[in-house]
Amino acid sequence: MNHYLKIFIFIPIILLFCQISSAQNYRTIYGNVVDANTGLPLPYASVSLKNSSFSNVSNSEGEFSLSFPQVHLADTIIVSYMGYRNKFLPVSYFSSKKNLVELSPTTIDIRSITIRPNDALSLFTSAFSSKSIRNNYPSYPVGMSAFYRETIKRGNRYLSFNEAVIDILKQSYSSSFPDNISIYKGRGNTNRTAADTLFLQLQGGPISTLQLDVVKDPFIAVDLFSAPQYYNFSMGPMCFIDDLNIYTVDFDQVADVEDILFKGRIYIESQTLAIIRIEFEMNVAGRNDAWKAFVRRKPDGMQIGVDWAKYQINYKQHNGKWFADYARVDLRFTAKYKGKLLKNKYDITTELAITDLDNPSALKIPSAQRFKMKDILQNQVKDFKNDGFWENYNIIEPDEKIENIIKRIIRQLKKERKE
Repeated sequence: MNHYLKIFIFIPIILLFCQISSAQNYRTIYGNVVDANTGLPLPYASVSLKNSSFSNVSNSEGEFSLSFPQVHLADTIIVSYMGYRNKFLPVSYFSSKKNLVELSPTTIDIRSITIRPNDALSLFTSAFSSKSIRNNYPSYPVGMSAFYRETIKRGNRYLSFNEAVIDILKQSYSSSFPDNISIYKGRGNTNRTAADTLFLQLQGGPISTLQLDVVKDPFIAVDLFSAPQYYNFSMGPMCFIDDLNIYTVDFDQVADVEDILFKGRIYIESQTLAIIRIEFEMNVAGRNDAWKAFVRRKPDGMQIGVDWAKYQINYKQHNGKWFADYARVDLRFTAKYKGKLLKNKYDITTELAITDLDNPSALKIPSAQRFKMKDILQNQVKDFKNDGFWENYNIIEPDEKIENIIKRIIRQLKKERKE
């Protein structure tokens, strides 16, 4: 059994391969989500338009933006964060670029919760049961649009930055058919100099990130039925998200399991047992062989270490069903040659954010156009370059907030589909 997520980094021996004006029919709002008591920013808060599928998340500083059609000007913005009460604000509240959204911490009203046995394994099994999956997730294929980006850094220097608008055929959660991805638009930059003798490329990029949807293909690195043999499960603290009571289940690999597995937390809605978020990381501490889970090829004499490998998948509810909404991978490697003191650190980050749940063209992606695990986005984006699509957003900025990019993407996709 393969106990590793299929996210691979390909390391060749040497480098020889060898501000947009607002659309007339759209409104963009801005805000900053903070704790009402401390004033501290709340990162990755959920921001959504009540009567639509438009949504976003705040960045690490609690800042967000959200773009949507003018027809929703009388609608309500919902801001939510785990452990805090939801905030409902009219669109008219957001009159400037510095609108403060203060969320108040909340305590759990035990009387409103359906009490279940304090048995983490039973809760895990129930949440991942076929009945729970069938009730909580779509049992039909869904055509989606998404924005994907990946960065590779050595120290503080970006080696490559690639981004793409992608079509996704999200298969039924009740089927075993794999999800399909095709590139709609893409572009990238490679920062390579004559001094570089080692360079990284990310293989499988967007399809690997989409495979973090553990609900679609449970469980992490092992199959669902053998999960109790490889993982210990324990109850974590209860919390709130979107005004829902949430159970948390913590997991870590069994002590005598030799394989390098994972530890993390599963967030489960208390009434329906819908899994709404999973955070996990690889147990790389003290494991000098962790690099083998990622590296397909490396130069002779090169020593590779894994500092961390962290993963996150969020789900969002729409019309009574939960959909994969955001996925992120953060990896850090160190590389040095035997006998050398110099050690380089490489950071790899991927993000995939769903921008549309109604993309009919994605329901039938021809086989020849499907992105595959062996594909390298960096080598393909040039074939999908379209400067007109990106308009004035024509300079790739690796540190640009993803929510700022998404609003542009949504606007351009709507514009193209009308033409």
